[in-house]
Amino acid sequence: VLLFLFCAGGTCDSLYAQSTQPEISSQQPGNERKSEAPLIPDRMTQPPVSGNVVVPQPTDGEFKQNINGTAKQDVYIKGEDGQYFPLPNLSLDQILEYLKQKQDTQVERSPAYAVSSISLDGTIKEDRAVLDVRIVVLINEEKQWIRVPIKLNESIFLKTSYKGEGESSPGGFNRTEGYLWWFQGKGTHELNLTVSVSLKQQLPSRRLQLVLPQTAVSNLKLTIPLPQVSLEVPTGVAVSKKAISNDQSLVEMFGLGDQLDLSWQPIPDEKKVETVLQAETRLTTDFTSDSVLLNASQSIKALTGSFQTVQVKLPQSFRLLDVKCEGYKSHQLLKDNIVDVSLIEPTVGPIELQWTLERDFPEEKGEFLIDGFEVSRAKRQTGLIDIQTLDGYRIFRTEGQNRSVYQIKANQKDLDSSYRFLNQPFQLPLNIERVKPYFSARPFYLVQMFGNRAELEARVQINVFQGALDRVTLNWQDRVKEGWELELMQEPSLTEAIEIDPSQPGRININLLKRSKGEFEITFRARRPVIADQEPFNFTLPEIKAPSLSPTSLVLVNDTNVVTDLTPSPKTQVLTTPVAQGGQFTLPVEVMNLRKSEYQIQPGANEFSAVVSIHNQEITATSSALLEIESAEMRVEQDIQYLIEYEPLSEIRLRVPLALKNRVNFYLDNEQNPLVPTWTSDETDPVQNARLSLRSKKLGPVKITAVYLLPQKSPNELHVPLIRSDDVPFSESQFELSLMDDEDAQYLEIESLDAAWQQQLAMNNNAFWRAVDPKADISLKLNKNESGSMFAYSISQAWIQCSLDLTGSYQARAQYEFPVSPRTLTFRMPEDAAIKIDDIWWNDQRVTGSLQQGKAQEYQLILPAPKEKENDQNILTIDYGSTKHQRDSQFQPMTVAAAEFADNLWIEKTMWKISLPNNQHLFTIPVGYTPQFRWENQGVFWSRQFYGQDELPVALKNSPPQSDEFLGINDYQFYRLGPATTMQFQALSRSMIVFIGAGTALLLGFILMSISALRSALVLLLMVTAVSAVALWYTAPVEVLLQPAVFGLLLAVVAAMINGTSRKRRESKLLTMSAPSDFIPPPSIAERIRPSEVDPEDITAVRPGSEVVEKPVSSSEAGANR
Repeated sequence: VLLFLFCAGGTCDSLYAQSTQPEISSQQPGNERKSEAPLIPDRMTQPPVSGNVVVPQPTDGEFKQNINGTAKQDVYIKGEDGQYFPLPNLSLDQILEYLKQKQDTQVERSPAYAVSSISLDGTIKEDRAVLDVRIVVLINEEKQWIRVPIKLNESIFLKTSYKGEGESSPGGFNRTEGYLWWFQGKGTHELNLTVSVSLKQQLPSRRLQLVLPQTAVSNLKLTIPLPQVSLEVPTGVAVSKKAISNDQSLVEMFGLGDQLDLSWQPIPDEKKVETVLQAETRLTTDFTSDSVLLNASQSIKALTGSFQTVQVKLPQSFRLLDVKCEGYKSHQLLKDNIVDVSLIEPTVGPIELQWTLERDFPEEKGEFLIDGFEVSRAKRQTGLIDIQTLDGYRIFRTEGQNRSVYQIKANQKDLDSSYRFLNQPFQLPLNIERVKPYFSARPFYLVQMFGNRAELEARVQINVFQGALDRVTLNWQDRVKEGWELELMQEPSLTEAIEIDPSQPGRININLLKRSKGEFEITFRARRPVIADQEPFNFTLPEIKAPSLSPTSLVLVNDTNVVTDLTPSPKTQVLTTPVAQGGQFTLPVEVMNLRKSEYQIQPGANEFSAVVSIHNQEITATSSALLEIESAEMRVEQDIQYLIEYEPLSEIRLRVPLALKNRVNFYLDNEQNPLVPTWTSDETDPVQNARLSLRSKKLGPVKITAVYLLPQKSPNELHVPLIRSDDVPFSESQFELSLMDDEDAQYLEIESLDAAWQQQLAMNNNAFWRAVDPKADISLKLNKNESGSMFAYSISQAWIQCSLDLTGSYQARAQYEFPVSPRTLTFRMPEDAAIKIDDIWWNDQRVTGSLQQGKAQEYQLILPAPKEKENDQNILTIDYGSTKHQRDSQFQPMTVAAAEFADNLWIEKTMWKISLPNNQHLFTIPVGYTPQFRWENQGVFWSRQFYGQDELPVALKNSPPQSDEFLGINDYQFYRLGPATTMQFQALSRSMIVFIGAGTALLLGFILMSISALRSALVLLLMVTAVSAVALWYTAPVEVLLQPAVFGLLLAVVAAMINGTSRKRRESKLLTMSAPSDFIPPPSIAERIRPSEVDPEDITAVRPGSEVVEKPVSSSEAGANR
């Protein structure tokens, strides 16, 4: 039982049997058997699949025990957790028998029942269908009652009968399975039923629906009391009909599926009932390069009567290509472009007529008319017209004609417009107008020069912004004269052919398969013959005609042994360093490693003169060797760099000293597998000739690495033979020396015994030599030097921190990182800086510096031996201070100093941090230093914050603890490459900075307020320009004074506002009240004009004008007279 549970649950994936000795203690009562982990035998038969029993092959001893019956087999089963559990008292035969039975029970069984077939035969009586149903059921079980759902949910049983070898009984009804029936007995059972089904009515049609059981064979015969009917059945059901009398029709259906669904309606006689049709038309226009296609879909049905023929009037300007529909028989073209379509049998519809028409593209006039599709005998005719978008053209309707056609919103993206017509006949006149294309072109030409020909590959990137293109035109006037032959690089979805007019051979037309817009690329090739090493020949490039033409990119590629001297004509504008637009074009793989020249040609003439010459092979070679000395052995790695030009090289020849013949290995371009040399010299020759066959022909740079080991015969001298090229002499030779594991390596002075090698300064720990005579071998002499040589090492970096007070005195700590640990070290401090050394530390050990006799401020250190053989970093720390009084006023500069090491010891980079008191701020930047801070917004004001890659470390490894004497508040850090011994700068107090900045701005503001002539935009611009010019030379002071200056300007503005308000108050006027005597009526006009006393008859007299008597008028009177 336990085995069955494990196997049936899927937890057993492997079983195996193991021979074990029976336990004597298991026979004693009260003792429990202990489960032990199974031991997997060495020899085991592997099962073909998981889940089989694995039986180990017993050894000879085990076989004898099995024969004697002293051993038995325990079976282990693997659980879900991966652990094995024993199943005692089961033999292998029992397990195999169980697995066999389980496999037999897993064979799929046939179902208990199946509905073999169902057939229905009946007639229609008024609003019901009476059907005789014959159902054949196959039962596969004996002596068991099987319930079979026979569906028929919508029916009412009128009569039932049964035929078969068993028994049957009704089983009731439920909504899901319909009617149920019980059967007993294996074999075929036949159930005959007479049922009544109600019809669904939707005048003038009738519909019969009935749910059926699932079966492979089903059919229906139905008699309908109508002479002609139109049927509608589901897709996939075979149906036929025929008239069996003047008033009856027989309908047969096959393959009903799981539901009977049949709809029909009577077809009236055309002779007795007038036929009235309804048509719904959908027109779609599509355009090709030379024609207009009109696709129409017409849905036609009869409102009254029936039809077997349909007459449709087609558009006059279109040709009929095809017509089709369901039940189509034939069609005939009548006069006036009327088509008569005949159907196989009469119908009431709807039918779908599919029309395809065509006309020529209206390229000249640009006008075409859409009309027609008028159906004869149709009372109602509506439709929809969709106009497809045509790239490069504008399609619009001619206004003022046929109001029954109106435009609607297009519901698809590829439609230009949509229209709807409400009745027939209709007309839709359309105009098609070509839009002048506007596009840009970016040409790219790849010219490959060979010894006997030139090949041109042209690529033109085109971007059409407006309209569309159906062809691209290029001008190449001298093409025939220069002998170029064209070849189109076919783009199956874009280009069609190259067209050249014989009358204009210099014009090239590349036709496109379709009108294109947006971005696309056209390509073509051309070739011409070339004679090398002759007189210059002319060649031109094709010029594309485009409204917007970008500069042309030209890439000239030479074959391996070809050199081309290209000279543009005077009227061709060429840039030899082109703008990087050629990167948008991908070069072929075969030309990537060839010599190339790039040009950019401005739009216009593109004429060139070229001379092609063929060169012989040229080889240059250099040598670079690395000597690594470790213990008594020296490893030499010599890189021989070849540069092969014009012709590829397949074999490299080297001259190898005889002492290296059996010591050296050759490698090609850093490959792992060495090359096998072929030796061509006698074994006794002092110099052996070796040939190295390259795996393929090489062109360009090739590197051969020779690796060999040499014993170090003398600790003070080195002699290294070098390998040389037999193809060409070395143009340059150099080597580096690396001392790997000698503790005193950094104290060695290295001297070349041969004047052919010159020592040069290197930035790392390796010595570097360059050969004056590349033919010389290496001979070196090693001398120990306690102080170290100038080429031994350099200080990696220095950190200096200074804290200053108001008088300029400072306290400083300088820390230097050494890559090595020298025995002695000498440094000096500036003599006029009044510096006192407080402490000197080497890593975390205090050391004592002794002053050199006769040299002020020069100290010599004897450093302790390193604790470890190798140390990542060694830190020299110097704490010192200066008590010198540097400044009597704020405007005097301050100077801080640092140590200067003897023997020109190089410091790679220096970081210097100065700390000023709280009220002191940096005013100028020290010359030669890069600040590591920037201005950042801190709310209302801006301040300088640290901004750099390396901030001065607070504590370093193997260094003394941080000092507490650095009391500065305002920190400023600077950076410099190389050593730094002094730093000079200026600092001002905060009050002085505000006084200078705000006072200057306030003074300028008062000047502008006082002098009205200066209050103009020009003066303001001149002031801004002057400040900007000063900032070019004194950037830091201007930045510091900028914020106080803004504050001063604000003060000036506030002062101006206060002054303006007080001036308005002083200029206000007082109004005096009038006295009662002032209210005197003014005299009349007659009283104010005195009569003239001149004789009126004296014509010579001068008559004065009327004098108006002026009298004072009070203010109240003046107001009354207004």
